[in-house]
Amino acid sequence: MDEHSMGQATEGLQAVQFARLPAEMKAYPQWAVAGASKAPLSADGGGKLHNASISKPGDWLTFQRALELVEKHQGLVTTHTDKKGQTFSQTGLNIGFVFTAADPFACIDLDVKDDTPPEQIERYQSIVSHFDSYAEVSRSGRGTHILLRANIGPGRKRDGIEVYSQERFLICTGNVSLNKPLADRQEMLANMVSQMPKKETTDRALTGDPSTNWTLADTATQHEGELGKLFRGDWQGRYPSQSEADLALVKLLLPECDSPRECWETFLLSGLAKRDKAKRSGYARSTVGLAIEHVENDAEAVQHGRTLAEAMRLTHAQALQRGFMWPLPTHNPAHFRLLSDDDLARMPKLRWLVKGIVPDKGIGTIYGQSKTYKSFLTLDLLAHIANGQPWFGKKVIASPAVYVPFEGVGGVPNRVDAWRRAHRSQASTNMRFITDPMNLRQKADRDKLVETLTASGWAGGVLCIDTLAQAGIGIDENTSQGMGEMIGIFQELQQRLGGVVLVVHHSGKSEKAGMRGHSSLQGALDFAVHCWRDDEWPKYDGQFVLDKVKEGQDELWFNFKMEPFVLGEDEDGEPIISLTLHPTPDETAATPSESAIAAADDAFVDAWIRRVTIAGTLPTGRWLESQMVHVKAERNLTQKRLRDAIARLKGVGKLEDTPGGPSGAKWLRAVDVMPARGQ
Repeated sequence: MDEHSMGQATEGLQAVQFARLPAEMKAYPQWAVAGASKAPLSADGGGKLHNASISKPGDWLTFQRALELVEKHQGLVTTHTDKKGQTFSQTGLNIGFVFTAADPFACIDLDVKDDTPPEQIERYQSIVSHFDSYAEVSRSGRGTHILLRANIGPGRKRDGIEVYSQERFLICTGNVSLNKPLADRQEMLANMVSQMPKKETTDRALTGDPSTNWTLADTATQHEGELGKLFRGDWQGRYPSQSEADLALVKLLLPECDSPRECWETFLLSGLAKRDKAKRSGYARSTVGLAIEHVENDAEAVQHGRTLAEAMRLTHAQALQRGFMWPLPTHNPAHFRLLSDDDLARMPKLRWLVKGIVPDKGIGTIYGQSKTYKSFLTLDLLAHIANGQPWFGKKVIASPAVYVPFEGVGGVPNRVDAWRRAHRSQASTNMRFITDPMNLRQKADRDKLVETLTASGWAGGVLCIDTLAQAGIGIDENTSQGMGEMIGIFQELQQRLGGVVLVVHHSGKSEKAGMRGHSSLQGALDFAVHCWRDDEWPKYDGQFVLDKVKEGQDELWFNFKMEPFVLGEDEDGEPIISLTLHPTPDETAATPSESAIAAADDAFVDAWIRRVTIAGTLPTGRWLESQMVHVKAERNLTQKRLRDAIARLKGVGKLEDTPGGPSGAKWLRAVDVMPARGQ
């Protein structure tokens, strides 16, 4: 469909299409509507439309408000006259997203016109497949938007491809062409942008006299290294495509030529230039322009250009020994990637959904004994994430939150009702709930769950499983095999959906013994939140502690109170009561009780003994005391606290004295752990 004949293009859009937009983006209040001109529009309190600026957050809308405007103005006709003087009209409004430097999103916009050649469309299809992230058909019905997680600044445009992550407004359709969650593609997108030369570079790509460097061609023909291989047409197995090989050869030739035009004329003598594509002027300009961009802007390429004259006389191995950088292919799919320091520096930085507590991807747990309010804490956490509201004073990034209660389903509606009433500023939890029966040990149910969340746009945020025991009916969670199966299931779901898998779990028989089940769970987690309450406290007081936070600070304590909330009466006239959770004042939030400290000590000592035993050490009490200084960064124990923890763990059957230790002494063994083979 041509944009100049769209007329009724948006009139028939169904709400289900908008529902397919990534929930991760819908949670951000960075939306606007648009008419025929595609310029962003907002509305005042009365719903009157006005122009919106992509640089003024006050003009932006929530996703829900934008949808309301689309529904309200279904019959609105807008017109637009383009630069060519052609006028077209549109009935209804579109909805679109404002990209900013603060959000984690980016777009690859693939434009298709009447004169777009078939090979370009094939390239577009390859790009969609390569990035493997959410993709949708554009408003015209011909182009494609690829939405992903990356930050590359205002972006770049070349040959019908536009890439950006800020200062842009994109009309979103929800007409999904690749139903995948938003993928982290920072490295891939940065690499793509580096290969898109600026317009001024392309304009001067073929300047100079149409001469050929015959001496260089003869040298290249005889060269034993990469230059010679490429010049003779040998590229397969080392480059993803011949176009990549063409670029590599041009980059080798360019510093030795007097002009870009001479470089290309010399390239035409090579074995790579035999295909028809090399004869197209557009391909020549883009390839040489890209080579110029690399040489001028990439520090390694600049160094390569300065030393190329000497390097060309060396073999590949000799060049590497002398520190020369050769423009080898970025990645051979048959090999594992070998990353440098710079590669690691370019990888996406750690991001938090809840600052210092919940990362934006990984596996975590909220665990505790019964009556420690862990399910209430879980619901409160998910609702704050879904609404993008600070939680216990920690910054929150709005993300989709889906709750799957395998147990206690009957109480969930009342808990949600109480939360909504207690948080009057929020229209809803903004979460989604799945109460249909499922067995996560069955692949068919896992596939159905993944398809449900990706198709509806609710993947990539937080998927909460409550509880581990009910989700893994039939397993023995006390064995490495049983717990390993559940860990594998959670890892699979996280990899397929992206985001976070949050598992609600129970403590062992003793609160001080940590999480129930095999210790392999602790090692697999990216974060663990331990819910805690003391029988000596008032009935509705509770605490939680950050038992484990990778890349964060463990052992932070937070206090909260539970407030009873009367929701109504049942059929017998009895009050229906639920609870809502409220943080206590900051001045009490960092004061753990003695029993809570003891429980954390016990969990640490138990895990420490298991770890060193598996590694082959037979730990005695005195050996552990001698090693306290080495684990101080993990937990700052005193001698008394270590000895008390050992005594408590023995008392509950978690540790036992075992003969055969160093010099005949007894050593401390966790009851279900044996030393490394040979000990």
